[in-house]
Amino acid sequence: MTETFQGRVIAGRSDAESIAIQVLNFIVGDVDRIIQFLNVTGLQPETIRESAKSAHFLLGVLDYASKDEELLKKIEAELNIRPAAILVAIVHLTPAKEGEASPIETKAERGPELPRRNLFQ
Repeated sequence: MTETFQGRVIAGRSDAESIAIQVLNFIVGDVDRIIQFLNVTGLQPETIRESAKSAHFLLGVLDYASKDEELLKKIEAELNIRPAAILVAIVHLTPAKEGEASPIETKAERGPELPRRNLFQ
């Protein structure tokens, strides 16, 4: 099943970043959530805005959210972003290893075709 976000398929990095920014805004919008986030990440409140410009930071936000089941439930209920959409966004933001295509861009290579036989002749 293809995951969607705001009625369209999560097609790339920009959709993934949009999801991450919405999740970050959700976290920042509640005092208890932002305090826990700052404690876990070691960030300071004044550095979040600058950090949010980094794809690595946005990946970290999604990773943080993906590990907290209660937070995922609240995000789904309030933002209508399913946990599976967050996981797809993580894949889009995960940098490819040097010399490899990103996991989302890799297509399965077809092996040689095997001869087909009708077993019921």
